[in-house]
Amino acid sequence: MNDVIAGILIAILYGVGTFFAKIVSEKDPFIQWIVVNIVGILLTILIVIKDPQRLWQIQGKILVYAVISAVMVVLGSLLLYYALNRGRASIVVPLSSMGPAITTVLAVLFLGEHLSINQILGIVLVILGVILISLNT
Repeated sequence: MNDVIAGILIAILYGVGTFFAKIVSEKDPFIQWIVVNIVGILLTILIVIKDPQRLWQIQGKILVYAVISAVMVVLGSLLLYYALNRGRASIVVPLSSMGPAITTVLAVLFLGEHLSINQILGIVLVILGVILISLNT
C-alpha cells in the first residue's frame, strides 16, 4: 500500500470514528475513552499472541519514545472526547486536525525530512483553514 492510499484510508477511518465518538462523547467522554482503550488493549494482545518475540525486542530509547508517544496519544484522545462533549464537532475536529502539520514540522526539524513545495503549500493551507474555522467561533 502506498503512502497516499494509506493516508486517505487513515483519514476516512479517523473521520468516521470521530463522528461516532462525538455521538458517544455527548453522553460521557470517559465511556468513549475507556472503550477505545479496551479495544486497543485487545488488538495489542492479539498482535503479541501472534508475534510474542517482537515485544522483547523493544528496548532503550525506542521504549522511551514509545511511552512518550502513548502518553501523548492517550491524553490527546481524552481531551478530544472531552472537547466533543462540550463543543461542536465542526469546530473541535478540524482544529484537532492540526496534528499532522505539527508532526511534519517536527519531522523536518528533528528527523531531517525534506518537504516539496506542494507539501509546504498543503501545510500552509491546513493552517489557513484552521485559522478560518477558528474565526467562525
